[in-house]
Amino acid sequence: MTHRRLYFNESDSTKRCSTEGDSDRDHPPLKTDSSANSSANCHGHDKRWINEDRHTMLRQTLAKTRRLGMRGPAYMFSARSASLSLTEERFLDAAEYGNIPGVRKMLEELPELNVNCVDYMGQNALQLAVANEHLEVTELLLKKDNLARIGDALLLAISKGYIRIVEAILSHRAFADTQRLVDSPGRAETQDDFFSYDEDGTRFSHDITPIILASHCHEYEVVHILLRKDARIERPHDYLCKCGTCSYHQKHDSFSHSRSRINAYKGLASPAYMSLSSKDPVMAALELSNELAVLANIEKEFKKDYKELSVQCEAFVVGLLDLCRNTEEVEAILNGDIDASENNEPHEKPSFIRLKLAIKYELKKVRVI
Repeated sequence: MTHRRLYFNESDSTKRCSTEGDSDRDHPPLKTDSSANSSANCHGHDKRWINEDRHTMLRQTLAKTRRLGMRGPAYMFSARSASLSLTEERFLDAAEYGNIPGVRKMLEELPELNVNCVDYMGQNALQLAVANEHLEVTELLLKKDNLARIGDALLLAISKGYIRIVEAILSHRAFADTQRLVDSPGRAETQDDFFSYDEDGTRFSHDITPIILASHCHEYEVVHILLRKDARIERPHDYLCKCGTCSYHQKHDSFSHSRSRINAYKGLASPAYMSLSSKDPVMAALELSNELAVLANIEKEFKKDYKELSVQCEAFVVGLLDLCRNTEEVEAILNGDIDASENNEPHEKPSFIRLKLAIKYELKKVRVI
């Protein structure tokens, strides 16, 4: 039977194995007292050194774990090597903790200050101020020229529901061009710094627009503000569309293309968006529910999501019917034309156009109502 002993070399991380025993069984080596003592001393030294090395590695691992825990998970994935100056660190800290006098003083007295410097998590001062709901600091930063990542800051404010900060950012001169409100990071012009195009600088998918995100978050007030600025959710093309854009995305990254479609449909199926953007929310919800049910059988990657969105549209119609105070209001919704319903003769038979449409699309919840 072969016995193996493992030795560690302190100068590097290589491992050396030596075999002793069975190969010399017939002619075992002669051991003197001095050689035995030397061997014992050597083995003791190796054991002591291995224990010390093990304790050192353990201390380093624990220290690194504590640092990563304090810095957050994004630090582990950050490849940034550029270090911040002391002034930039103080500036980012002031923005993060809402130090209004400190931020104002540094902006006024340090004209060469890089307001777009980022911390170890890839966040600049504007993103830090928005994330911590510091309205005054955000307003101070928005006055600076060449401010970067305004689009990311807007998405962040929308996701957290900070209405006043959303209004402050939308008042920035960058949004004089309303195209900014309908462009996602993936479609915007990459030569500017309106969005961050790396994984550390943003937490949102590159196909998300402000109006889509507000709809996802069911932020009625933000959706209303964006709709007043003519922001709309662009309806995805047909699944079998062969236009140049769809063909390109299907060929180069079909999963991202499918993900952008489901994100758009999540926005379209949002109760906030349907109720505020459509003149006839009931009809829009019924038609969209049927479309989503069909897509659930076609787009296999997000089949479950499409089914849930279809049910969500049905629930939206049922919720509207539950809010009706009397039979006349129910009939007005199901007929689809409130003005015509009010002008009908008392004994005229209602048409229930919307109910017939629900039966056609096999929407069970609406039929039960």
